[in-house]
Amino acid sequence: MNTAEFPFIISPNLGCPIIVSLKELEQGDKTIQLIVAGRRGDSTVPLKRDFEGSLFLRLSYHEDGTTKNIPLSIKNEPVEIPDWNILSDFNKLEDTRNIINSEFHYNVLGKTTHYWKIRVGVSRENVEGYKTLLREKEGKNLPCLYDLFYVNKSEKWERVNYHSIQFVESVEAKCNFIHVADSHIAKRNDEILDEVLKEGNKRDRTEIKNGYINFNDNLREFIRKANDLADVGELDFVIINGDLVDFAFHGWEDETNTDENNWKTFINIITGAGKEKERNNIGLKVAAYTSTGNHDWRLHPYNPNLGKYNKTFGLEKEELEHYKYKSFDSSEYPEDERATLSKKLTSQAFRKLNLNVFTFTDKWLAKAAKPLSGMTTKWILRALPFIGLGGVKLGEIKIAGYEVNVLIGLVFIGIVWLAIWGIKRFVKYKTRNLIDLLIDNPIHAEASALHYYLKHVNPYLDYAFQYGEHNFIVMDTGSDVFNGQILDKKQLKYVKRLSLVDNVLGGSPDSRSFDSGHEYYNWSQIVWLEKVLAALPKNTSNKSKVFTFLHAPPINPPDNEEFDGKKSKLIESNRSGDHKWISEEECNLTYGTINYYLSQFLYLCMGHRESELVNQNIERKLRPVDIVFSGHAHRNIEFRIEKDNNHEIWIYMDEYSKNYNPTPPYKWWEKYSPLIVQTASCAVPGRVDKKPPYYRKVTIDKIGQIVDFQVRSLNGIIPMNGLEHSKG
Repeated sequence: MNTAEFPFIISPNLGCPIIVSLKELEQGDKTIQLIVAGRRGDSTVPLKRDFEGSLFLRLSYHEDGTTKNIPLSIKNEPVEIPDWNILSDFNKLEDTRNIINSEFHYNVLGKTTHYWKIRVGVSRENVEGYKTLLREKEGKNLPCLYDLFYVNKSEKWERVNYHSIQFVESVEAKCNFIHVADSHIAKRNDEILDEVLKEGNKRDRTEIKNGYINFNDNLREFIRKANDLADVGELDFVIINGDLVDFAFHGWEDETNTDENNWKTFINIITGAGKEKERNNIGLKVAAYTSTGNHDWRLHPYNPNLGKYNKTFGLEKEELEHYKYKSFDSSEYPEDERATLSKKLTSQAFRKLNLNVFTFTDKWLAKAAKPLSGMTTKWILRALPFIGLGGVKLGEIKIAGYEVNVLIGLVFIGIVWLAIWGIKRFVKYKTRNLIDLLIDNPIHAEASALHYYLKHVNPYLDYAFQYGEHNFIVMDTGSDVFNGQILDKKQLKYVKRLSLVDNVLGGSPDSRSFDSGHEYYNWSQIVWLEKVLAALPKNTSNKSKVFTFLHAPPINPPDNEEFDGKKSKLIESNRSGDHKWISEEECNLTYGTINYYLSQFLYLCMGHRESELVNQNIERKLRPVDIVFSGHAHRNIEFRIEKDNNHEIWIYMDEYSKNYNPTPPYKWWEKYSPLIVQTASCAVPGRVDKKPPYYRKVTIDKIGQIVDFQVRSLNGIIPMNGLEHSKG
């Protein structure tokens, strides 16, 4: 980052906004905390005078077309954050914004960067009454979004943090928010259909156009629905929970131009910028909190015809082949480092693979590739013709001076040679496709894909915030586990068994979340979560709720698992009363889930540190979580967990949101929480939930009780057809 860009306001921003209550503002006890980055030196150390007259708010959305700058007053001299990289105890959730992840610090801002806290406010003399900061519609005072501007007076440039501050009338127990997951935004989603229609196709053009699924348009449709809810006072903010983009860069060659990326497309859709108004998208009218998912870590586009992925676009394979996606092609980029990597992996990878990491059905290819790719096979193929010349005498007949037995031997050897050569070519073709696929997809997931996001959307991978008395904990769940690690047996020591079909071809790949060796943090995520929960008041009224947001779920069965009470052994064992451990062969509940510290996470959600569970009936030391929200698997499904006296974790599934009875005395949560719920994709059709956009609307009433948390689509509430069952 250029020094001239400092001071740089990293928080609040588009994906980590701050919501300000006018009630607190009027009482004079509310200021807005900014986190500012700078470098030591006369021109880069931020001082109070540097910001006076340089910070403004401007309406993010204005129906009447008016714009107005609202000056912010500076309340204190900047206070440096000396321990920006040290995880210590939190006094309040706002403190989570004081620690900066190492990737953002070293590889985006620069290693000599320092951080300061600055408190700002809105002076009465700068507004015509605080009520004017709200959006008024049909007699209602509604939440109103503002962009934060920093104007450099000497060099005459400005920088904007979009949608970064929202004013609301008050933040008390009542709250309406929406959980959205898996928007999978990419510029190419708006381009594919035009490319397909340029060529001749078997299907009628109208049929193709009507069937095409544009992931971007699904998010735009959701934004229109969310804005309708905001306009009637039924929505305060949205949490967009990972896989915000499908991949970072438009094509492989764009890696050198980091400003051309799908993050800009995402920002434009959320804010209504660029050409979005031509698509009838004015942008989201309420604050949006974001977190990252495995696709957000991916650098380059994948083949849209990968597996049966073409069906998610609503196109036939031959139609989608008309779209020439910009991806890895060793013949097109012969000098590309990825071509060298592919060649190297093809010759070495399957001799180094840790086969124990794969499921049984995936091992045959690697096992066949090992001997066929070795030197022994190569020399056998070279020697076979010469071995045949020796022959074995089977008769005395000579043809053209050669004994028949030699010809028979040569023909036999030739057939064997061709068979081995053909098998080797086939396996090499298969393994090359697999290796190219690895390079084309998760093996090229790197933190550099997040750099634009960290700088322009949200600098935090993990953070927490409060809305009234309610607590929201947002965590990154990292890249795919299958991310080049398969060549390192040491790193695979603690990884559960993987399926190539799932982890390479898509579906629900396992996530690296909470990996203690994660190089992009300065701390353990699971310890971070423990410290956040420890910062919450333990003895509170029922008005206060705790929500945690992950992209990858902690619990998930395969899509083909049948929960109809007939074929599921899991349900049968529950119905018979024979509560027993359900093996992975009977029901795998960690299919495509977080891969590290899963038990620690589940115990923390129940209010316990796993290390302290040594005696029966031990008391909770931490505040338990009410609901864990997740996405990733593109399905709507709900679980709850509980711990027995022996500290065994039991997992249950049912339609909890549908069966919930939101009437006093509100004893439901005491029995059934914590819940772990998935929300299907807002953009991409799932194998089970096929008609996005889906979203989960949560409504908390004025006395702090959850009265609704059901999944919806644009057409209303979605049934899930589940039965409660358990795993111990």
